[in-house]
Amino acid sequence: MAVESYRDMPLDKLIALAEGSGGLRPDPKAQYHLGRRYEHGKGVARSDSVAAMWFDRAASAGHAKAQRLLAYAYLHGVGVPRSDSEGIRRLRIAAERGDAQAQCQLGYRYVTGTAVPRDEIEGVRWFRQAAEQGDTMAQYNLAYAYSHGSGVEVDQGSAIEWLTRAAGQGLAAAQTGLGQVYEQGLGVPVDQQKSIYWMRKAADQGDAEACYHLGWYYQTGFGTESDLAQARHWYELAAAKDYAQAHRKLRDLQKGVRSRALEVTQPLIRADVINNYLDEAFRHVIGLEVVREEIFRQASYIHIQQLRAKEGMPVPDWPSRHLVFSGNPGTGKTTVARIIAGLYQQLGLLDSDKLVETDRSGLVGSHIGETALKTRSVVESALGGVLFIDEAYALAPPTQQDFGYEAVATLLKLMEDQRDNLVVIIAGYTEEMETFIHSNPGLSSRFNRFINFPDFTPDDLLQIFTGFCEQHGYHLDQSVLPGLRRIFARERQAQRQRFGNARYVRNLFEKILEAQSQRLYNQPPTDSAALAQISVEDVESGVGESVSDLQGVADGYEAALSKLNELVGLAHVKKQVQRLCSFVQVQDKRARAGHKYAEGFSQHMVFTGNPGTGKTAVARIIADLYFNLGVIPSNRVVEVDRSGLVAQYVGQTAIKTREVIDSSLGGVLFIDEAYALTREADPRDFGHEAIDTLIKAMEDQREKLTVIVAGYPEPMERFLDSNPGLRSRFNHFIQFDDYPPEELLLIFKYFVQVSEYEPDEDVAPVLLRSLHDLFAAGQTHDNGRFMRNLFERSVEVQADRITRMKQGIDAQLNTLSSKDVSQALDEILAETSL
Repeated sequence: MAVESYRDMPLDKLIALAEGSGGLRPDPKAQYHLGRRYEHGKGVARSDSVAAMWFDRAASAGHAKAQRLLAYAYLHGVGVPRSDSEGIRRLRIAAERGDAQAQCQLGYRYVTGTAVPRDEIEGVRWFRQAAEQGDTMAQYNLAYAYSHGSGVEVDQGSAIEWLTRAAGQGLAAAQTGLGQVYEQGLGVPVDQQKSIYWMRKAADQGDAEACYHLGWYYQTGFGTESDLAQARHWYELAAAKDYAQAHRKLRDLQKGVRSRALEVTQPLIRADVINNYLDEAFRHVIGLEVVREEIFRQASYIHIQQLRAKEGMPVPDWPSRHLVFSGNPGTGKTTVARIIAGLYQQLGLLDSDKLVETDRSGLVGSHIGETALKTRSVVESALGGVLFIDEAYALAPPTQQDFGYEAVATLLKLMEDQRDNLVVIIAGYTEEMETFIHSNPGLSSRFNRFINFPDFTPDDLLQIFTGFCEQHGYHLDQSVLPGLRRIFARERQAQRQRFGNARYVRNLFEKILEAQSQRLYNQPPTDSAALAQISVEDVESGVGESVSDLQGVADGYEAALSKLNELVGLAHVKKQVQRLCSFVQVQDKRARAGHKYAEGFSQHMVFTGNPGTGKTAVARIIADLYFNLGVIPSNRVVEVDRSGLVAQYVGQTAIKTREVIDSSLGGVLFIDEAYALTREADPRDFGHEAIDTLIKAMEDQREKLTVIVAGYPEPMERFLDSNPGLRSRFNHFIQFDDYPPEELLLIFKYFVQVSEYEPDEDVAPVLLRSLHDLFAAGQTHDNGRFMRNLFERSVEVQADRITRMKQGIDAQLNTLSSKDVSQALDEILAETSL
């Protein structure tokens, strides 16, 4: 039966199909249409709850549209109790079943962070699925994403393609956007007629922005004869829909004011001069290629419009000269603001390259009436140049009584009064700046051009660091570069939205110089070269950790998981670690889908097992895994034992333990032989103070710290029972079993391989027989350590053997014989029996 027939079907027949009378199964299409009738009161008494009931039945039978409408019901509390998590769950089901409107709505929610964690990449993924099915809003949103680099790389060609699709299907917003594309030549040649065509299409649908643009076209003669009566007509239509800029244009028409934007009053600067200026300005600026490209695009646009004005051609007064800089600290926003001040002077838009820097403290007073005076004074000092307001979002705090709002109101009025004599750049964190811009309609109308400053890459940060060294006449030991790069990569990921970028590097550089000064003070330099040298010791002292150890840090979750799986044996351990990681991943997916995240699960662990079973290696890999999963902000592992926590004097242990804990925050604290903290024979032992301090930190800092305690099985049980709070803090227990003979042989082969030795064919079978005997006798409890010692002793025996040879030494340099290994094993066993 065709879908259309359900709409006009008699109610009794529709109900019969929906309920499945006469031996027929209930028809989900009939259920869906019956729900729509109750939703709109068509032929029945309107009832949201009854509509939701029928939608629920249809959705249960797999009807995607019904699932979407039921999702809306839950999200808005219409006919059912409001539940964001249930609404998102059902919206996702509808989207996964191919409903384009559900896909578009889900994409919107991810992009805006409405009822789900904000995730622009996930939002774009859903927009694309809906857009490919022809959903016009999804096509429009996808075009926006490509043009602004929201969740995808900026791609003006793709933006125009999707915008054209949406406009062709009649979406007014897309038609207006396409008109602007042709008006401004954004990725295409300027085409006045196409611009007018699409703007008129949108204006015929009542789009206020399109009406405003048509008014401006008739006012300036852009693509048509100048006609102020027509301009007024279109401005009035836009103003009737509360389009703020249209009101200003109407006032200007009434006063006979002509826009001075881009007015040419002096000889134009040549294009090559602009290029040379930008090349020179950015010559020593690291990692801002995207920002430079955006500034060049704006400069070239203004330059071309000036050329048009010189030839008497109509020009728009866009883009706004006022800018929003968004991004983390230390990304070069102030530097680029100075470059723009010079650029605007070169272009003739400003009288000087003056830059006045301020923040909330420079604009906001402490009592009524003072703020307007302070703001006016600062703005007037910047006239003819650029006013740069850092952390501008601080002007709009939560309370409406704050004087920051007076500063914003004063600033907006002065920006309007001095619009031809002032450029304002506001800067700050991305999310806070977006909130700030939307906190006041005047802000969003004046600041419509955003430049995002991305975090510097690890390579950029390393270049900045070496640049500081060169700038201040220091020579850096090149062996530290890989380790420093990994530190930068780790901290960039760990701090994310609050990473300090160049400021972080500068602070680290200063700490390293302090460490170098301390070293030289204790070891007076012999010459100027020593004064200029930054050693590995200086870097590690400044960083607070070993640089060389960072060579083994995994670059991603899969790499860390591969490191775990490459370990010999440990099948039980690998399974438990994988399960912990799976738990974290599932909880993250639940949160993204709008479900409640399982709370109360700590990540503290107990490792039990004999020496040499890989406990320390697995702890380091878990740090990598948890870091890449977002459980902890850093993969730093601080390894200590009793001596690192317990002091010799009363009151010092708590301080020493807290220092170790503080150094571990954001990473993993690994305490080997933890049971040594409790000495049963001496209840006054300071180890109990260390345990008390540790327990408190594990609770207070549970979001920033993962503690792993390790040791022999039986002593660890006594350790956990030594304090009532200990066992309850550890949720995960992992037993490291002894390696069987076959795996011990694999460990030995690994040492041989990485050291580039070649064992004779009989080494493996001879050694395996010995290992079986030793394992049965309980003599391999040192596991991996035992095999390392055996390999190192075998190499010594081999070296002694070949040096006694009179000839053929070169042929034996890399060869291990069964006699070498057997003799080494006998020596070790003899020593351990003493």
